[in-house]
Amino acid sequence: MTGSVQRKNGIWHMVINLKDAKGKRRPKWISTKLPIKGNKRKAELMLAEALTEYSKTGYVEPTKILLCDHIRNWVEASETRVQATTYMNYVHVVEKHLYPYFAALNIKLADVTPDTIKEYHLAKAGTISNNTIIKHISLMRTAIQTTVGLPPKLFRANPCDLVESIDKPKRKKYRAEWYNTDEIRELLIAAKDAPIKLPIFLASYFSLTRSECLGLRWNAIDFAERTLTVKRKVVRAKVNGKLVNLDSDELKTEARYRVLPLDDWLIKFFLKEKEQQERNKELCGTSYCKDYLSHVCVDVMGKLINPDYVTSKFPELLKEYGMKRIRFHDLRHSCASLLLSLRYSMKDIQEWLGHSNYQTTANTYSHVDPKNKKGMIEGLTSTLV
Repeated sequence: MTGSVQRKNGIWHMVINLKDAKGKRRPKWISTKLPIKGNKRKAELMLAEALTEYSKTGYVEPTKILLCDHIRNWVEASETRVQATTYMNYVHVVEKHLYPYFAALNIKLADVTPDTIKEYHLAKAGTISNNTIIKHISLMRTAIQTTVGLPPKLFRANPCDLVESIDKPKRKKYRAEWYNTDEIRELLIAAKDAPIKLPIFLASYFSLTRSECLGLRWNAIDFAERTLTVKRKVVRAKVNGKLVNLDSDELKTEARYRVLPLDDWLIKFFLKEKEQQERNKELCGTSYCKDYLSHVCVDVMGKLINPDYVTSKFPELLKEYGMKRIRFHDLRHSCASLLLSLRYSMKDIQEWLGHSNYQTTANTYSHVDPKNKKGMIEGLTSTLV
């Protein structure tokens, strides 16, 4: 049996993963009556005691539960405390990778050792990237951590932490692809009549992610103050088992909430787009979708552009115009690279992209523009020769 402690109405609650006669999970919420601040450890101890008591009533004892079941139960319990896209990723990793692998081995949670983790790495190596394997192990670690040091003390330390560093998969540094200035100009011209014109423009000009582009609303564009505020996103997520577009104001980090300036040209651009949408609404009459009047990125019929449509349509557009293939997300990198070539500081670029820390920006865009390299070598030659 597993459980977790969760915040609710300022109080720690225990969520115990009970199962009914048919084996279906039935989470039970129990208030600890402990305020959030400074009481997490006490709440975890109360949870451990509760799990021990419930295990005596015929449910699976912690020492007998399978690792695959523990991880799946932990993921199910996380649904209410993580973002929808994060939960979907958890479910995908568990159902496609972790559960089938460990269920076939019939490994109990109590029997997990560092070798268990290393063997998983070796089994997956070559089939998925090292970065993906690291994410899998990180999920396992977090799920197992809920039992470390707590009764019945299955582990004194997390076995994922005990894997020797030399045996751990090495994270491969991501090398971003991007377009240079001429390529961005060519793309914007090619996309001027494309159904995904606006997402491409927003990603190229403001370095917005796909979800931020589709989440942009007209009230986020202040024509008087000449600003564009990034504060919403649209993602694909499962709600009650059905895949839908989820409009949310929960961005990835606090830094992603940002205000960007507009100039005269941009003001005219957005006003023109808004007027075009008004004309489309008049032309289509009752056929025009009224559900997304507040959104910027809609099609000619007023329907919100689907995130998956952006991803699939973008490479088709590049192929049609014979342009170098990059991902839609690489437009964000292209914008950052262009800002860097314009001599803006890494700190400025960090804030423009909405990175939560400077190191992320510096590590990703530490390259030097080829034009700068030419100037550097010419400077060295003129100085030394």
